Amino acid sequence: MAGQGDEDLTRRAIGAVRGAVPGYAVLLALLVAGTVLAHREGLAWLRLCGAALSLLALWRLVWHARARLTASGALLRVGAALGEARAVPWHHIRLITVDASGSEALLRDGERLRLPAPRGHLAQGPGAFEAAVARLRAAIPEAESGAPALSTPPAGAWTGRRLLMRWAVVLVAVAVAAGWSLRSDHPWDAPWWPGSATVASVPDPCAVAEESLAGLDVVRGGLPAAEQPTVTEAEEFRSVRCELAHDEARFTLVYRLHPWRGSAEAAPADAAGESFGWTPYAGGGLDVEGTTWRREDTPGGIELSHRRSNVVITVARQSWAPDGQPADAVAEASLLAADALSALDG
Repeated sequence: MAGQGDEDLTRRAIGAVRGAVPGYAVLLALLVAGTVLAHREGLAWLRLCGAALSLLALWRLVWHARARLTASGALLRVGAALGEARAVPWHHIRLITVDASGSEALLRDGERLRLPAPRGHLAQGPGAFEAAVARLRAAIPEAESGAPALSTPPAGAWTGRRLLMRWAVVLVAVAVAAGWSLRSDHPWDAPWWPGSATVASVPDPCAVAEESLAGLDVVRGGLPAAEQPTVTEAEEFRSVRCELAHDEARFTLVYRLHPWRGSAEAAPADAAGESFGWTPYAGGGLDVEGTTWRREDTPGGIELSHRRSNVVITVARQSWAPDGQPADAVAEASLLAADALSALDG
């Protein structure tokens, strides 16, 4: 027991990167959270990129946690990321060759054993690498017969240039993967993207119409008031509709929302534009407070429609008067149209 205790006290860790395990743990947590978010928002390529980077971070975390090189007494203990650690007596080792890309030990039976250290790391500069080499050299019991030789060829040194090149390769690879994923997933079309014109929800059309037409003594018409607004869920859009009426006309306000459904589907604004179309109705356009609305006149009615990003707004006024539309029909429909657009923008 005393011998084991003395051996533990003289055990030397060689080449361990301080802070690597908690650092990779934090990075892994962030990558997993980002991957889950990308999956929830339907960002297929970003999800794939996040999953790949998460696996890489997990591998590096496990490697730094388990692949340790320690020297204790007459043994060199070689940890492995996967599998059991291996204890090799010093006199079984013929030669240790130091290389930043991966040091190795040549055993006397001809086997080549890869060592986890000394090794060049992104979080380890040349000074730390040389310190690991010095610790390994000091751990070799050179006074004993059969002690291994230590080879440190200049080509295997971890220099500042090699460190910068390694960082450059990693950053370029991550930038290319992230850029490709962003370009493919176009997340800027999602409503949560900063500055995106895409909206996630629309206002209550009944509340908007009642406030806009408060001076006309309108009440909710069509369905019972408690059942309005009515919502229609379709595969490509969500429509919210409300009808109000007074003694001479019925007003209808409809918001048709084309929601963000992930990168595999068309951009919401494009889907709304395709549904809305670009060919003017027979009535042409009507300027409402500086915004052009599509106008369609029908016997006794007028319909105005406008697309704002991924939402199509439709305002209709249907007159019940036997002589058709009164003179103020366009003004009343325009008032509701302006307030409906203002409520959406607000």
